[in-house]
Amino acid sequence: MGVGRRWFLRAMLVTAFAAFVLFIVWHRSALLKPTGSQAIAFRPITADAAEIEALQPFTLSRAWRLEGDPAVVAGLSGLDILPDGRLLALGDRGSRIVIALPGSGKPHKVGLSATDPARLTEIGDTETVTVDPATATSWSAMETDNRIVRYAADGSRSGDTEPAAMAHWPENVGSEAMTRLPDGRFLVLGEVRDKGVDRTFPALLFPRDPLSGAEPVMAHLQMPGDYKPVGLANLPDGRVLVLGRVLRFPMRFRNLIAIADPRDIRAAGLWRAEPVAEIIGGALSDNYEGIATAPFTNEDGAERLRVWLVSDDNQQRILQSTKLLELEVDPARL
Repeated sequence: MGVGRRWFLRAMLVTAFAAFVLFIVWHRSALLKPTGSQAIAFRPITADAAEIEALQPFTLSRAWRLEGDPAVVAGLSGLDILPDGRLLALGDRGSRIVIALPGSGKPHKVGLSATDPARLTEIGDTETVTVDPATATSWSAMETDNRIVRYAADGSRSGDTEPAAMAHWPENVGSEAMTRLPDGRFLVLGEVRDKGVDRTFPALLFPRDPLSGAEPVMAHLQMPGDYKPVGLANLPDGRVLVLGRVLRFPMRFRNLIAIADPRDIRAAGLWRAEPVAEIIGGALSDNYEGIATAPFTNEDGAERLRVWLVSDDNQQRILQSTKLLELEVDPARL
């Protein structure tokens, strides 16, 4: 067999294997009917020294694989914290889960988000959620039609909008990350790469609630390496954590935590995120898409920050799972 033929066959095998892996990773099973179960099991995960080192300056407090109603406790992409300390996780099949962490003594609430009566078949492909800590009002962004939906504190739907600035984003790589900044502005990131040599991503900064009709400032987010932005969370000093994700051949998810400052956003300007830590593989590795933060004071009276990450198993449960990580960091080290 000639060299050219061997190279061609090898290339075909690699291509076929890559297509198979992508199918396994992104294929979603048929919709399941919720059972109504409110139970969530937390299965502890043990990380090795290399994984823990790669997370520095963050320390790993706790890590779990979550198990529950397979129709709802799956496909989780958005994460934030409610005023009562429980986590709010939203999924790409309409999941809306209030997660009470072990030891809190509070209940879980497992169910589906309220849908628009005019869209009876809506599943939304929700990718992100952000919460007003004062009122528990929440907003989610949907990738299929680049729509932002607002929910009242009780989870009832109170309105939605399809911002014109997001209308041209492709539905499979559209609105992927969002946070409500402490001053009431909203930051939304798209997963589609901008055209041009910088390989940036669109970043929209709304002056207030997007449902108000306010026009955003658009900038171009530059992520480290090949990472795509998949999550946003606030830091106490006004900066934001940007969660990045990349899928490496043959089947390796890597995640990055980076920092960017919204005060540096300028119309049509380049906005850079600087890398801080990585999830490099091993027991912790998965398709993390949600990130949330909350400041606290430790037993010694020092100011610290808790950071939670949740992974999206794409509802296929073959090579992925639903994982929840709890990290801790001294904000002064960021």
